[in-house]
Amino acid sequence: MDMRKARMAAAAYLAARGKTMDAAIVREGSGDDFPEVAIAAALLRQGGDEIGRYERALRSYADPGFWEAEIVEATPAYHDQGLIARAALDGRELFELHRD
Repeated sequence: MDMRKARMAAAAYLAARGKTMDAAIVREGSGDDFPEVAIAAALLRQGGDEIGRYERALRSYADPGFWEAEIVEATPAYHDQGLIARAALDGRELFELHRD
């Protein structure tokens, strides 16, 4: 997680609240103990985890082996029926079951 992004978000929030001195401290990297920085970091980390799940699910669907087989019923796609996508959207890593 990029702390610089968390600092910039927290500094923007502090500046908007009229706390320009605190915003400057955070922008310079000396305010990582400010609650605003901790909250921004947690939110960015959560968003990054969510995007990571979506990317891993898409990577499974993008794999040609997921779709191709001699017999259609033998493909993971035939049995998946959207399970990977639903799991990713629900915050789970269920798609890993399809990996050998």
